[in-house]
Amino acid sequence: MNTLRLPSCGAVALTLAAALGAAFAADPQPTPAPWKSLLNGKDRTGWDTYLGRPHGSDSPIGLNKDPRGVFTVVTHDGAPAIRISGEVWGAITSKEEFENFHIRVEYKWGQKKWPPRHEPRHYRDSGILYWCVGEHGAGSGAWMRSVECNIMEKGVGQWWAVAGSYVDIEGRRVVLEKEPRVPYRGEDPGEKCIVWEPGAPRFTTGEGITSPFDPEKATDWNVCEVIAWGNVGVHLLNGQVVLAISNPRFKEGDREVRLTRGKIQIQSEGAEVFYRKIEVRPISEVPADLLKHVPAEPMDETGFTSLFGKAADDGWKQCGPGKFTLENGVATGHDGMGLWWHSRKQFGNFVLRGEFLQEQEIADSGVFFRFPDPGNDPWVAVNKGHEMEIGDPKPEKPTWRTGSIYPFHAALEVPVKPLGQWNTYEIVAIGHNYSVRLNGKLVNTWTDPTKRSLSGYIGLQNYNDGKTVRHRNLRIKELL
Repeated sequence: MNTLRLPSCGAVALTLAAALGAAFAADPQPTPAPWKSLLNGKDRTGWDTYLGRPHGSDSPIGLNKDPRGVFTVVTHDGAPAIRISGEVWGAITSKEEFENFHIRVEYKWGQKKWPPRHEPRHYRDSGILYWCVGEHGAGSGAWMRSVECNIMEKGVGQWWAVAGSYVDIEGRRVVLEKEPRVPYRGEDPGEKCIVWEPGAPRFTTGEGITSPFDPEKATDWNVCEVIAWGNVGVHLLNGQVVLAISNPRFKEGDREVRLTRGKIQIQSEGAEVFYRKIEVRPISEVPADLLKHVPAEPMDETGFTSLFGKAADDGWKQCGPGKFTLENGVATGHDGMGLWWHSRKQFGNFVLRGEFLQEQEIADSGVFFRFPDPGNDPWVAVNKGHEMEIGDPKPEKPTWRTGSIYPFHAALEVPVKPLGQWNTYEIVAIGHNYSVRLNGKLVNTWTDPTKRSLSGYIGLQNYNDGKTVRHRNLRIKELL
């Protein structure tokens, strides 16, 4: 839907379109939020501490007690840093919770190692735990349930389950001693692990996941980062992506619970380490240059339900001018500028898949979602829902591009299929986070800052440009 290019709407429609355009103007390249330091260089203000059982002891030290000085603020290499001795397993825990954010830390290994991870075979170990929830000490008696970006020699960026968490990953299971190209060699004979392999089959796991890359500087300061957006975690070391996971979650009885918001923990795990920078900033998207690393949703159709019926009025209603016809499973919009909407059910979190075909250049349509009952006013979907744009692959304005969340957030410029060929799309809506894939490629991630809607109807747009867009295979899978 591109209301600013209507050739025949007349003055009233153009005035409305201009007003909407002004109201919904969006910056296709938003300025990043400023960094917020979580270290003040003087003390541990803003953090709690938790320490588990000292080696050889039966009782945890507990919350905000540090008799052994595991966490201290020191001067290291001429600058303030927090020293984590590693003597007792535990963590510093942010008092603040975070949802969609980018965290960046600078760390450097010390010299000391402590039992039970003190032998030569043990790599020095720490880590960033994010989206931490629940009780302290739930994981290994030391940490909160969370998503891990491990900071370990030869394995920075690894993911390990903490307190029963599990994730989706693209990778393969290996015996580490038989995989000489994997930097992390394991610590025990026959140790098995999953190696991250983008493009490999995707599956769900609670097993350890390691990276095929190791850009760590062994004796210098390193920069470790996490992009934590929606249901995605992208881990970077010294500017290089080393791992990407999705859908972190855990079981609570018979119910799955997503990990998408929580506190941050920095681990003490048997090795001395210094952190001179821990900083965070909010984000509303996965940076465009990292989209290619985000794992796709599973391609199987388990749990999907077709939305088309046997006829155009089978579970669907036309709102506003024009109409849709449905023949042999193909829906075609005609005339007017209206909305054909699935009236049987509203949807909250979902994966929506479908196909569209344009018969002429810049043939315009759109897929609307999460709008209330529009009655006979198609603008309800525009004003109170969201739309994935179908139109011009190379438009004058980026938010008119096919795959954009119109008019708020532009999609990447990617080629669509030639005229007369079917294109596939996938829209994922979880909370106020949205992502769009076109022909298998992730082109858009966006967090709605207005928090407009969490549930609503699904609809397709018919357009009055005299061109034809067809739709087929529209199906939906509801998510928790």
